[in-house]
Amino acid sequence: MKDIRAIEEKLKSYKLLKIEIDNLQIDLEGYTPNLGSGAIEVYAGGSKSNNPVPGRSTARFATSLIEDTLIGRTQGLDEKYFRLLECRRLIKKIDNILDMLSDRDKRLIEGFYIKGVTLLDLSIELDRTPQHLCVVKKNILRTYFKSLIK
Repeated sequence: MKDIRAIEEKLKSYKLLKIEIDNLQIDLEGYTPNLGSGAIEVYAGGSKSNNPVPGRSTARFATSLIEDTLIGRTQGLDEKYFRLLECRRLIKKIDNILDMLSDRDKRLIEGFYIKGVTLLDLSIELDRTPQHLCVVKKNILRTYFKSLIK
């Protein structure tokens, strides 16, 4: 039951994730992450072992405030970049699962979780009872969407 609720929350957040992706792309416009450079630990000739002030450049101690500011900005952008990747992955997983569902199951899941259509309205559209759709919906979530919470 707890797993179903976690899946439902992810599906209900689909629209918000799309908006968050768009906003993160705007924030990161022109930014390229510098992955694996080690710039946070070692810069301007200093290293962890020979640096008298950890996190500060040994070559230019006077510029440490500027470096700290730039590194802080880069870390913030890196966090946004990794959040963007996380959101894209989740959206892609949901889209992949929706693509493999039958048309009826896809209309049920998209309608209920993404578009916010009530089960009563969906029952009329799909010519099934709301109770039947509720059971089908839970089976779909258990069968196909369990990979979203791993």
